[in-house]
Amino acid sequence: MDIGQIRKLSPKTGDVFVVPSNTPVETVEAFIEGLCMATPGIKAMVFRGELQQLDVADMNAAGWYRA
Repeated sequence: MDIGQIRKLSPKTGDVFVVPSNTPVETVEAFIEGLCMATPGIKAMVFRGELQQLDVADMNAAGWYRA
């Protein structure tokens, strides 16, 4: 193992994790389990696949409107 490749991560409540869309569900579940073990009580979101942030114009074009 290359010691230079070790990184410390400090997940916290409110974090959003995105894993590749081809990640097996079992791997995502194992990641979530490990995340919860490493940071008890964390409230974070894990998404499988690509995410993008839309602006209001793009949301309106897709038929989504704010109340």
